[in-house]
Amino acid sequence: MNKDFSHIIFSFLLLVLWAGPFSASAQKNESLRIENGMMIVRFDKRESADLDKLMQHFGLKEDSLWNFQNIGQLAKDGWKIYHVDKNMVEIAKPVDKGSNINWGHQPIYLSDKKQVMNTPGYPGPVGYGTNNFKDYPSVFENKKEETVFLLRGYANASKVILSGNFNEWSTSSTAMRHTDSGWVAIQKLKPGKYLYKFIIDGQWIHDLNNSKREDDGNSGYNSIYFHYNYIFRLAGYSNAKKVILAGSFNNWNEKELQMQHTANGWQLPVYLNEGTHAYKFIVDKEWVLDPANKVTRPDGKGNFNSFMSLGDTIFFKLAGFTNANNVILSGSFNDWNAGELSMTRTSTGWQIPYVLAPGNYEYKFIVDGKWITDPANPVTVGGGDVMNSFRAIAPNYTFVLKNHPNAKEVLLSGSFNNWVEPGYLMQKKEGVWTLPVHLSAGKYTYKFVVDGKWIIDPDNPLYDENEYGTGNSVLWIEPKETLYDN
Repeated sequence: MNKDFSHIIFSFLLLVLWAGPFSASAQKNESLRIENGMMIVRFDKRESADLDKLMQHFGLKEDSLWNFQNIGQLAKDGWKIYHVDKNMVEIAKPVDKGSNINWGHQPIYLSDKKQVMNTPGYPGPVGYGTNNFKDYPSVFENKKEETVFLLRGYANASKVILSGNFNEWSTSSTAMRHTDSGWVAIQKLKPGKYLYKFIIDGQWIHDLNNSKREDDGNSGYNSIYFHYNYIFRLAGYSNAKKVILAGSFNNWNEKELQMQHTANGWQLPVYLNEGTHAYKFIVDKEWVLDPANKVTRPDGKGNFNSFMSLGDTIFFKLAGFTNANNVILSGSFNDWNAGELSMTRTSTGWQIPYVLAPGNYEYKFIVDGKWITDPANPVTVGGGDVMNSFRAIAPNYTFVLKNHPNAKEVLLSGSFNNWVEPGYLMQKKEGVWTLPVHLSAGKYTYKFVVDGKWIIDPDNPLYDENEYGTGNSVLWIEPKETLYDN
C-alpha cells in the first residue's frame, strides 16, 4: 500500500509500555527476536492481542499485509518479507553492523508513530485549497451533498477499491461500483483536504486525471481533493480578461488563484480554514475591493482590504484606558500588523470581535502607540520587551504538573512553540500547575521549567533522548474529529 509509515525507532528503555516486558526473551511467542543477524517481527493471527498492538505500532493494515505482502514505508527502511503463510507474516531487517544490541530482559519500546497529521498518508492542517482536474472532475459533490469519486476506463478490471485518509487507507472497505460512466464510489465527507488512491485488481495508482498530488512517502503519489466550503464571487467585469483572487490565506500570491468567468461575473470555490481572512480581487492587474462586502479594514500601509470569516466569533477586551484615543489589537494571527485591527470604545474600555481557528496565539494591545500585554490575562510567553499575552482557542489538551506547590514560577516549552525561552507561563491552582492549549494531531516533545530548572514530566513515562542527555517528554495527540459527516 503506497502511503507513508514513519520510521520505526527502537529505544532500549527501562519502561514497560504494555502490560509486561515486550522482549525476545520475555515473550513466549517471540513476536520480536534476533536470528542469523536479522531483527525479525512476527505478525500472527492466532495471537490477536499482540497482532493488534504490532499492527498499530508499525502502521500496517492486516488486509494489506496478508493479501498483498505490502509493508509500505518499512521497505525503504530496510525491512523485507521474511516468511508468509495463512496465519503468520514475518518481516525482517539486518541488524546494523557495529550495533551493540543486547535485548536481555529489558523491554523494547516501539515509538507509536501512527498515521496522523503531517505525514504523507494523512494531511496536516491546511489554510486553503482548490482542485485542478485535467479532463473531467474525478471527485465532486452531488445534489445530496455527497462526495462522488469517479474513475473512468478500466472496463476489464474485476475489482476496484477506493482508499484514502478518509477510510484509514483501507484496502477492502470501499469497493467501487462499475457503471456506464466508469467506477464510482460515494462518500459523505466534511469540508477539508483529502488524499486518495485507487486499487485496481491489487495495483495501487493515483488519479491520473488529477493534477493535484503530493509525495506518498513511498516513491509514488497520493491524489488530493479539496471539499469546498466557500465561494468567492465578483459581480460584473464581464469584459475583463483575467481576474485573480489573492489574500492572507495564500500569502497574497498574484498568480495562483485564477477565478472562473460566469454569466454574472466571476467566481472561485475554495476550501478555507476557519478564521479571519483578508482578500482582494486583481482585475486585469488592478487591485479592487469586494464591492459586495462592506467589511474592510486598513492594511497598515495606507490601503484597505476586504475581510471575511469562517467559524465562531470571540472577543478581545481591554478594560480601562478610557482616556486613550486609539487602541489596536495585534498578534501572531495577523502577522503583528500594527494598523489593521482598531478596537471599539465601550463604557468600560475597548473591545473587538474576531474569528480565529482553533490554535495557540500570542497578542498585545497598542494603546496610543504603546505596546502592552493583556492585564486581564496572566498567561504570557517570552520575557522583557518580547513578552506577549497567550490565548488558546478551543483548547483540547491541558498540561499538568503536580508535586511542586512551593514553586514560584513554572513555564512550559516544547516543539509546539519551537522551544521558546522562557516558555508559556503556567497557572497554579490548589498546588497544581496547569496550562490548556490546542494541539493538532501528532507527536510533541516538551519540558517544564520549574524556577529556572528544566525537568521532564514526572507523570509521563514516554520520553525521547535529546542532545544534552537529559531527555524530553513525549506527547501524542490523536485525531479526534471524524472525516465523515454524521
